[in-house]
Amino acid sequence: MTETEEQDYDLSFAYCFRWDSHEAHIREALKVLLFNSVTEKTGPKPGERDAKKAVQEEAARIRWLLAINPNTPPPVLEHLARDQSASLLERIAENPRTHVTTLAKLSTHAHSQVRASVAENPTLSIKTIWRLAKDENPDVRHRLAESYTVPVAVLRVLCEDENPYVAFRAQCTMQRILAEVNHLRSA
Repeated sequence: MTETEEQDYDLSFAYCFRWDSHEAHIREALKVLLFNSVTEKTGPKPGERDAKKAVQEEAARIRWLLAINPNTPPPVLEHLARDQSASLLERIAENPRTHVTTLAKLSTHAHSQVRASVAENPTLSIKTIWRLAKDENPDVRHRLAESYTVPVAVLRVLCEDENPYVAFRAQCTMQRILAEVNHLRSA
């Protein structure tokens, strides 16, 4: 077994999770994840390798469904953010329920696509927004420049970006915001 196959997940969040207040499918998914965690720790018996692989695939599918569900509670998303899968982390970063501290951690991830997904989240803290505005990858800055929720001061900085695509996108976003403000003033 490789090190990643033996990875144990900390499921302590399950003890503070309010089982009665969330939708049934989230509750059931968490139960399956908890059950699979126990099964993985005991290890497969001879001849059960295919069954273990199927269980791991199902657990990965459930983690994916939890990550993309807009009703998944922030503690669950925080727990899922410990995963190493960049594609799963992208979905967590895009989820509007992801807590700002989780987003701040993901904004420093090694994969630029994870950071770019963080840039699209409307609940970012101002500190995280400024960090992403200075990101080395232009795709991250471009995604940030597309956001209506970014403060105008950040958009002004992005309008002067060294990458012409980032600068142009920030200028377009500023123009759309100003056009909407002018429309509201005249209404």
